[in-house]
Amino acid sequence: MISDNTTTLIDTFEVNHPNLAQRFTFSSSGQLDTIAATIRTNGLETYEAPTTNIIIELVKSSSGLVLDVGANTGLFTLVATAANPLIRACAFEPLENIRELLKANIALNPELAPRIAIEPVGLSNGRGTFSFYETINNLGFVTTSSSLEKAHAERIGDLYIERTIETRTLDEFGETLGNVSVPFIKIDVERHEHAVITGGRRFIAKHRPFLTLEVLIEADTSSLNQLLIQSNYLALAMASSELRQCERLRFHSDAWNHLLVPAEKAERLFSLCRRLGLQIKIC
Repeated sequence: MISDNTTTLIDTFEVNHPNLAQRFTFSSSGQLDTIAATIRTNGLETYEAPTTNIIIELVKSSSGLVLDVGANTGLFTLVATAANPLIRACAFEPLENIRELLKANIALNPELAPRIAIEPVGLSNGRGTFSFYETINNLGFVTTSSSLEKAHAERIGDLYIERTIETRTLDEFGETLGNVSVPFIKIDVERHEHAVITGGRRFIAKHRPFLTLEVLIEADTSSLNQLLIQSNYLALAMASSELRQCERLRFHSDAWNHLLVPAEKAERLFSLCRRLGLQIKIC
């Protein structure tokens, strides 16, 4: 559960989707949270389509604990718990000022908050204290591109502030869970996805979750592609009008979000795509 020491949020609005079990409240922080502002204007179902619709459907048919790695202000955490009353969520957010917005968004939803935990750490391939690069823009927007990867912060072109954060591995976190099942993991850590996967190979082998992650330009895909081969996962790039099943993960200019599917669960995903009217193409 979250603490009561949260930031007071302004400019709140109700988020709905036809396939959510319930609505939830979110804040665009005076239009400074650009993701929230986009959803307020265009609706949740249009945000990074078809990624959000696929995530909702997969979470709806699951139970257990969902992990939101790189939670930012908490959109996916709230979507997951609002989609399915049987789901609990754990949100990993290492950046303190963003974590306060995350806590405040969760506090806006007292009916969902008891099923949400926050981990104030980053996930990586090792435990320790590391530099974290918070990207800054001159308009004061909530950062969505901060990273453990300095090269990524430099590539963004904005100013950045070097912070210090604590990290742990997914494998280490898994040792605290006991028999809890983890059906789904969202990873959005700005070109550090490979390190999260490397630090979670035992965890992934045990739980066999669906995973969504970003593959940005110049991303290190070597560890991700090893997962596909060694752990028998399928990779699908999620473009707006189709899913592309690729032998290897690579950057797609129109499909940054990828879905990694355990081979034994492929038919579940294919059936879902048929229901949503999404084509799957081989690339």
